[in-house]
Amino acid sequence: MVISNKDLSYREIVAHAVCGRGSKYSQTTYTIRPANRPSTIGGCWVMNHTYDAELVGDYVEVHGRFDINVWYSYNDNSETAVAKDTVSYVEQIALRDLDAACDRESRTVEVRVVQAPNCLDATITGNGSEILVRVEKELGVEVIGRTKLCVVTCELAEKKEEDFEEESLLDEVEIED
Repeated sequence: MVISNKDLSYREIVAHAVCGRGSKYSQTTYTIRPANRPSTIGGCWVMNHTYDAELVGDYVEVHGRFDINVWYSYNDNSETAVAKDTVSYVEQIALRDLDAACDRESRTVEVRVVQAPNCLDATITGNGSEILVRVEKELGVEVIGRTKLCVVTCELAEKKEEDFEEESLLDEVEIED
């Protein structure tokens, strides 16, 4: 069957679609001030990560926070304690392919945590009263909004009756035991 230009037309479909996306990997060093002067570090972990996001121009701004916990020894390694601090961050994530035709009023932002905040290392500072904690994370964002999609349609020149006959696939398949 040959389709000519006169048989082609289009329809506009309104749908919610991804109108822009981006991601960002980051490493940040935070300073923790324990109650006691640390001798050695036994471990470090990050927990309770929360965040929200908003579209600002052509980028997404993510505001988040999490708890950093450092287990350390002090008093010449005779006692241990856990230093805890809640830290905040702001990440600006540039968007690729932001569709300017996407309806501004319908836009929403979705954040996906690609790599949850994770402690890479924790070291006692030179003067010995603070702990530097290096944390990595990766965030992905998508802007979703109402947009129009153009879909090419065509009229079939001739429909044959046999195109519409229902045939059961089970009739054609042999079942082996």
